[in-house]
Amino acid sequence: MSEKPGFLGKKVRLFLLILIVLLVPVVMDQTGVDRETIRWAGRIAAGLTVLLTVYGLFAKVFRTVIFVILGLVALVVLVSEGTLEAPRLTKWSAERAAK
Repeated sequence: MSEKPGFLGKKVRLFLLILIVLLVPVVMDQTGVDRETIRWAGRIAAGLTVLLTVYGLFAKVFRTVIFVILGLVALVVLVSEGTLEAPRLTKWSAERAAK
């Protein structure tokens, strides 16, 4: 028999999908991709995340984590637009290696 994923399984899967979508522009920013490409990727990721979140609300999957998701969307949009600068992992790892 095939088992349907439980309520928690749906929530975790949808949250992980949203997290992966939001990580794309951040990873592009870390690797030094063209700024305009990062902006478009951030806009698309934010739009897709909002659509997935609305689906989660209508499917009654998300009730408690909606504010976390909206905060992540805002953070990704600010980083992709260049308003905020994300800490560079290469710089951080170089500092850690120097210690």
